[in-house]
Amino acid sequence: MHSVNTLTTPAAQEGDSLRERKQRATRIAIHVAAVDRVLADGLEQATVAAIAKDANISQRTFFNYFASKEDAIVGAYDDTLQAGEIQAFLTAGADGDHLLEDIATLINGVYLLSFNQSEVAMRRREVLRRYPALLGRQMDRIRQIEELVTEVVVERLERRDLGFEDHEDLRDYAEMLVQIGSAPFRHAARHMLRHPDRDFDPEAECARSTALMLRVHREVIG
Repeated sequence: MHSVNTLTTPAAQEGDSLRERKQRATRIAIHVAAVDRVLADGLEQATVAAIAKDANISQRTFFNYFASKEDAIVGAYDDTLQAGEIQAFLTAGADGDHLLEDIATLINGVYLLSFNQSEVAMRRREVLRRYPALLGRQMDRIRQIEELVTEVVVERLERRDLGFEDHEDLRDYAEMLVQIGSAPFRHAARHMLRHPDRDFDPEAECARSTALMLRVHREVIG
């Protein structure tokens, strides 16, 4: 990997301010409380009030971090692509495999920053197994991220003369790249959801799926 693979899990990030670290810790605490409350009481009975109490915060603070209890459960929040990640992606080359790899890494990285530590990831997978309707919210989140990534990919492609006369054609091209580049995350997520009892390393699973995508691209697509 040569570009954006510096994305890491929340606990491993360096250079964050004290305020950012506190915000991340609070966000993770809310997410963990939401997952555990659902496992203990059930989805309907797990209220925002109960989750906030478990996380030692007020309900007002809860809504500063998540729009709903469902978002807290699946780990969907508004802080997605950071300026440093975008800049690293834009300054890399725009060629073939590397572009797909960079897109996959960028998308994977957003989710690796979204509460995928092993101690909560397994419990969250169990929640999703029990309440598959929550997968719809997770898929909505994926689509939102893909829209954001598409804009960044368009900007990167515009830095090269690829012969597109129409901006709409360029955007279509970027959207297709993002769809292909998001496949590793979807593949890894599906694999982990099929085995909720296993203690997966999400970063390793995403990396494995990315390598598989690139292999398929080389051997089958050509």
